[in-house]
Amino acid sequence: MSETPQEPGRDDAAEPESTEPAEQQPTEIPESLNFRVPRVSLLAVLAVAACAVPLATTSGPLGLLVFLIPLALLWAVLWPRTTVDAERIAVRSLFGGRTLSWESLTGLAITKQSKVRASTTEGAEVTLPHVRPRDLPAISLVSRGRVPDPSAQDEG
Repeated sequence: MSETPQEPGRDDAAEPESTEPAEQQPTEIPESLNFRVPRVSLLAVLAVAACAVPLATTSGPLGLLVFLIPLALLWAVLWPRTTVDAERIAVRSLFGGRTLSWESLTGLAITKQSKVRASTTEGAEVTLPHVRPRDLPAISLVSRGRVPDPSAQDEG
């Protein structure tokens, strides 16, 4: 049997650390949140590009157009997102974008497909890409309470 070496100056017979609860540090509120497709999805785009190489190189000059497919997939992964901060919600979809201030919103709604939509004072509804109902408590925190936290309402 071998003995585990001890650190110099360490006494194994020392008293255990106190069992008092550690002082809780206030949680730091992030300045903004980004909701987007996970970057691991780029591996799928890379796989499609690798599969396109044989077809593109054996089909002549027009075969190079096959590379437009992985480029379109790359655009679909990297571009759409929702950014939430204390002043606004910035929405980028595949073919457009919109910035909504918190004052211009009447609320957030959850669709049957579990997507989140922002309702504006003008009566428009804007789908928030990649935001799910589970993200609403974090949005409430970053918005500094401008959007009520639905999980806090469930507890009461």
